[in-house]
Amino acid sequence: MASVCFAPIRVPMIRATKLDACGSVVVGACSTVATDGIITVEQTGEFNDRQDFFTLNGDGLPCITDTSPPILKWINVTITFCRVDPELVNMLTGEPLVLNDAASPQAVGFRTREGSAATSNFAFEAWSRLSGSSNCSGNVVQYGYFLLPWMVEGTVGDITLQNGVANFTVTGRTHNNSLWGTGPYNVLVNETGANSGNPGPLLTAIANNDHRHIQVTKLAPPITGCGCVAEPLALTVAPTSGAAATPRVLTVPTGPGGASTLPAVIDWGDGTALQQVTVGPTVNHTYAAPGTYTVRYWPKNYSSANYVSALITVS
Repeated sequence: MASVCFAPIRVPMIRATKLDACGSVVVGACSTVATDGIITVEQTGEFNDRQDFFTLNGDGLPCITDTSPPILKWINVTITFCRVDPELVNMLTGEPLVLNDAASPQAVGFRTREGSAATSNFAFEAWSRLSGSSNCSGNVVQYGYFLLPWMVEGTVGDITLQNGVANFTVTGRTHNNSLWGTGPYNVLVNETGANSGNPGPLLTAIANNDHRHIQVTKLAPPITGCGCVAEPLALTVAPTSGAAATPRVLTVPTGPGGASTLPAVIDWGDGTALQQVTVGPTVNHTYAAPGTYTVRYWPKNYSSANYVSALITVS
């Protein structure tokens, strides 16, 4: 088996995803945050110590010489940020948000409250740049991808206000029995099969005793923005007229901050081949048979959740 070696340097991007108390992704309007306001991500494994089994016989010579190996309990994580995103802090630590009184209230801060850490459940992803020959493959820039599929007990660390930069930290630990599966996001580019050349999720599901996943990927990190976004993302698909049987028109969505999501891939949900899209602002499709369909759309150039339509009924 051949290996792809890589040398991680720097960390340009992280993404956090809200989980429930059982470790499942929370689907809703404020489920995920991506930010480049990151400085370091420190990870230290905590182990149950190795046990030694050593017994001498009656002649003073070793009779039993054995050990049981150390057992990983969890990974302790310290994340240092250079930018405060209140909704990200809330997602990582459970600290309640402070809202302003605008017509559409905005999160302008957070409060430190007793017991908040008990409500902290999130997944954490980070991307690194790569050094040297591992930086590119086939003229495509590669990245290191790091996943901690279930973290708990997130707390805000010491905060120092001074005549200088006021960084802050969040600490937490990993948890076993993750329900992340292959994840809700596309994080790699498929090399073979029917989806070759298109973005996709992890190739194999996270096991219940997996605390961390690391790999090299050809798919760029997500686009950042201040505040949280939905998972999945909303996709507008409507009839070209009032009749249920007419062709459907998909409105090409925009990414965070109005960024382009093109080029992209569309799965119309009717078994037809995936459609490659490079231009907008709309894309038409005619369903060949009556039925109910769900349309999925995802960008090709960066990691993203799927954009998903409401259920479509064709008569």
